[in-house]
This record gives sequence, structure tokens and C-alpha cells, in this order.
Amino acid sequence: MPENQDASHQRELFQTIKHGTTLSNRVTHQIEELIIEGHLQPGDRLPPERELARQFGVSRTVIREAVRALVAKSLLEVQPGSGTIVRSPTPESVAASMTLLLRTAQPEADYDKVHEVRRLLEVEIAGLAAERRTAEDLEELETILRESSETQDDPDYFPECDVAFHAALAQSTHNELFPLLLDSMVDIMVEVRQLGFQVPGMPARALRHHQAVFEQVRAGESDEARQAMREHLIESEDTMRQALALHASSTQNGSD
Repeated sequence: MPENQDASHQRELFQTIKHGTTLSNRVTHQIEELIIEGHLQPGDRLPPERELARQFGVSRTVIREAVRALVAKSLLEVQPGSGTIVRSPTPESVAASMTLLLRTAQPEADYDKVHEVRRLLEVEIAGLAAERRTAEDLEELETILRESSETQDDPDYFPECDVAFHAALAQSTHNELFPLLLDSMVDIMVEVRQLGFQVPGMPARALRHHQAVFEQVRAGESDEARQAMREHLIESEDTMRQALALHASSTQNGSD
């Protein structure tokens, strides 16, 4: 849309904001709704700051605060020399925001809470993957299992393969929300497996459970796939408890 048409089109979109204590929130909400409803499309350029302030009936400071909030939500992008552009948030940016929220709210990962979420999320992922997986999905899962087997002695690469298997299962549901939710925990999940690596026999046990889940997914047995995932998560939680105990013991011995 040409710039002059942008201004003409958007001049009628913005409504004067009633003054109060949350002006920037109200401006943010109005622009967000216009984007959600499709009145503002990805790639559209917003009017200049001064013009937005005039249309909304607020100060330029309020506009700046609203724009910053919408940039943080990945709904706007400020391009030097080009102005403020409407954008569409990507799954990656949403997952990154959720990851940041998790780590900011809980700098020291609460692994019990992570396992609670995983029990709720991943059991259903396994069942739906068994119902919906394609030949391409099965091929990807097999590739990851093979790489996991070849790298089970590598404390850096194996945890990444482990998490990749769960991510590929989520993709196999063909529901884009599952990978998004799982991606938000990926850093913590890698930490879990890295800590667990010090527990003797962990890689081999994890591989056996992954293989069991895969076999049920390949067979299209959704209930059995859910049960296989439950058993895997029980193993994962037990490994985590052992790893934390070993870590606490080594820390205590190191301080003696």
C-alpha cells in the first residue's frame, strides 16, 4: 500500500482516547485490536508519531510507550528511516518471549514445575502424534533416534538430540501450538538433560523410552503412545532427582 494511501486509510481507524491513568495501555489495545481484526496488515506503515498523537488526542510520550509495548509483542517494528511498520509475530518470536518470561520470573529453574507442565503437555502430544503422523514425520523421528544413539556419549550433543526428539513429536501433531508451547521450555529441557547426564546409564535409558514412544507412534496406537510417554517422563523425573542429589553432594564435598 503506497504511503499516501496508508495515511488516508489509517486516518479513520484511530479513535481519540479518553484521558485517564492508562492512556498508553488504551492506545496499545486499540492498535493491537486493529492488527488482530486485519484493519492494519503486516507491512503497513503507521502515520508519524506526531500524527498518531493528534489522532489519538494524546501526547507523543504516550505514543512512544504504546509503540514500545507493541514492539515487545512483535506486532510493530521500528525501522530507522522508514518509520513504524506493522508486522506479524512468528512462532519463533512468540516462543522466545515465553522463554524470556519463564527465565525472568524463575531465574533458578523449578524443575518440578517443568515436569508438571511436561506431564500435561507431552502425554497428549504423543497420543496425537500417533493419530496424525505422516511418513515424513516418522522419517524425521527415526533420524533423530539414530543420531541420539550415535552421540549418547557426548554430554553436549546428546541432550540436544533428546530435546529434538520431543520437538519432532510435537511437530507430528500438526497443531502449531504444541511446538510453540514446547519451544518456550526448550532451554530448561536441555538443562534438565545436561544435569541428568551425570547419572550413570541415563542416555541408554532415555533412548529406550524414546524408542518405545516411537514404536507406538509408528503403529498409530494413540493410547499406548500416551502410556509410553508417561513412563518416559517418570524415568526423566527420577533421573532429575538423582542428578540434583549428586550435584548437592558434590557441592557439599567441595565446600568441606
